[in-house]
Amino acid sequence: MNNHQIIAIWGSPGSGKTVTSIKLARELASKQINVLVILCDALCPSIPTLLPDAHAKEKSLGKLLSLPSLSQEHILQHLVPCKPFDHLAFIGYVHGDNAFTYASYTKERAFDFFTLARHLADIVIVDCSSLLSTDPLSVAALEVADQVLRVYECTLKSLSYFTSHLPLLGDSRFHADRHLHLLSNVKAKQDSVQYSNVFGGIHHLLPFVSIVEQQAASARLLDACEGKEARSYLSAIQKLAGRFMDHPPKAEKQSFIQRLTEKLKGVRS
Repeated sequence: MNNHQIIAIWGSPGSGKTVTSIKLARELASKQINVLVILCDALCPSIPTLLPDAHAKEKSLGKLLSLPSLSQEHILQHLVPCKPFDHLAFIGYVHGDNAFTYASYTKERAFDFFTLARHLADIVIVDCSSLLSTDPLSVAALEVADQVLRVYECTLKSLSYFTSHLPLLGDSRFHADRHLHLLSNVKAKQDSVQYSNVFGGIHHLLPFVSIVEQQAASARLLDACEGKEARSYLSAIQKLAGRFMDHPPKAEKQSFIQRLTEKLKGVRS
């Protein structure tokens, strides 16, 4: 595993970006890899929507980005731990946040944020907003990411979205030709082969399974995917996670939360 990787997950609205981000993070964290998930969308989903038991009232990503200065200590203070996964933490927006809740920030601030965040975890997963024109954080993530997962659906909406948005990433700094293509929520009767050809080839396919849909609807995406129906989905997530980890995983190490707690104490002392 390359240390301090940033993985940006980007796609059309409703394509499964957040579900994929969380399931991938869960799989990596279960292998004792320290994972930080950054949720870029200010409208949906918020941290309380995904983690209803989390205490995140004052830990908004918008508040963090609008601070006069930014440091690792500030980021640590805005992390939302994720029990029972000691190797997993989140940063995102909270209920009530919108585009006008906090002061605007520059693209340079976004780059600074990712530079600092990169060194707080083994892997940083960025759940990008679909609206790139209004979200400098997602644009910066696509530019600095070591790997971009481009999430498609077998729908005309997804096709239309990428037709209009891919030209925005035409500059060489986005390395669009290196993006991994992921086809999500594929149902049994959908022509995934045709869509794969239209999208220029697919590297990974995530089948639709009802249990994942139910977990998303009930804010339980960190639960395990169990049952015969979920086997193909879990296998696909494990294969995707294998791109970003050692084989076999390294021996047990200090947890993400323990390491961050000690680092924060050291900064304050």
